[in-house]
Amino acid sequence: MLTQDTILNALKTVKYPGYSRDVVSFGLVKEATCSQDAVTVLLQLTSANAQAGKNLRPRSNAAV
Repeated sequence: MLTQDTILNALKTVKYPGYSRDVVSFGLVKEATCSQDAVTVLLQLTSANAQAGKNLRPRSNAAV
């Protein structure tokens, strides 16, 4: 079963576009929970760069 730590470790592989740091170290992950059949991750972007969000969503989904 997935745990919050497992989810966060997976998200540490997702680099913010244009940077070498990941979404966890940037503090963008505001929530990471799991139930029997679903994982919920809430990323809060601090930039108005809509393309970054479009890029991060599928990469985050794939990592988890």
